[in-house]
Amino acid sequence: MSYTTTHLIPNELLQRITAGAAERDAKRDLPFALIQELKASGFGHQRLSGTYGGEGATLVHMFSAAFQLAEADPNVAHIWRNHHVVMERLLNTPSQHPLLNKLRARVIAGDMIGQANTEINHPQIGGNVPFFSRLVKNNGKYELNGKKFYSTGALYSDWIYAPVSLEDDRRVIVILPKNRKGIETIDDWTGMGQRLTGSGTTIFEHVHVDSDEILFPEDIPQQQGQFGSTIAQLYLTSIVAGIVSAITRDAAELLGKRHRNFYYAPDSAGARDPLLLAAMGEQQAAAFAVHAIVQAAAAVADKAYIALIAQDSQAGDFLQDAAAAAAKAKITVDRIAQHTASALFDIAGASATLAHHNLDRHWRNIRTLSSHNPITHKAYALGNLSINGVPLPTQGFF
Repeated sequence: MSYTTTHLIPNELLQRITAGAAERDAKRDLPFALIQELKASGFGHQRLSGTYGGEGATLVHMFSAAFQLAEADPNVAHIWRNHHVVMERLLNTPSQHPLLNKLRARVIAGDMIGQANTEINHPQIGGNVPFFSRLVKNNGKYELNGKKFYSTGALYSDWIYAPVSLEDDRRVIVILPKNRKGIETIDDWTGMGQRLTGSGTTIFEHVHVDSDEILFPEDIPQQQGQFGSTIAQLYLTSIVAGIVSAITRDAAELLGKRHRNFYYAPDSAGARDPLLLAAMGEQQAAAFAVHAIVQAAAAVADKAYIALIAQDSQAGDFLQDAAAAAAKAKITVDRIAQHTASALFDIAGASATLAHHNLDRHWRNIRTLSSHNPITHKAYALGNLSINGVPLPTQGFF
């Protein structure tokens, strides 16, 4: 089932991604070839502004495509998340920084940008604390040493975006070719879900960094960085929504083949049982709802983007609206998704638990994605905004 209004991904490629998703997850078969096909299809530059040679797709269309890709395989969709975050944080800004112009050209050529951001030995998640990963200048040359985790997409990428700190603790961003000597991406992600995303360790060991590969705070529009964080959150929610649609697809397939039923059931065949058919209808309603919720939040984000590009004096208000919409979407979609993943087995029956179906991957993937940023903190921030007028956080994760 798909509610995508435009086809930013070739249908034949989507079908092949869908067909192998369960087996890839079960065998931990990393989808390098599929990612290369998506790169070649132009998926990575659909959202890039037409000003820079991209297709200029709206966020509504981009998130619809992410939903469709997640319905096929949420691992593949997730691998592209940080590429799209960098798109909004840096590439779709008015900046003419040479590094960004170079990256825009490479994205149009088919390159993907991954990210190595989090340091799990930090007691604080997010904010502006200094990184342990350090960019040090010796004899006029920069060298980077450090270790990052949750490096989603970096394993498959051509470039790596990494926030690091200078010797004086100022934070900067370096964007480097992944094949640069001293950079190592390790597939050591052991999460129960999203097993194929390469969300593990990136090591920088005596990595040479040219001065034109560094973005200083003054090179990055502050509000655009804030907007990138909102897009990061909504992208995760679009993946969860896509999984709900995949659950509905799989439930329908299994129920349609269910000819046995309990002796006390309303009908001897599961496929004709009115109770199971009603439950199937509930699943379809859930899939429709989560897609609509993501699209509604994406429309608010589109308005914020337009305000940013126009340098509207009210852009800050539009950003708060977009962050609030993304948070509301997450809270609602996560809850619907977790219920839907469990209800699948009520519809399909005990045989659906057989390992060769690998249907438990839906719940595992949903729970892994929704655990990124707890609902409780989002709900608290929304309530505090509504009742006490306290603005939503602006230093990441919103």
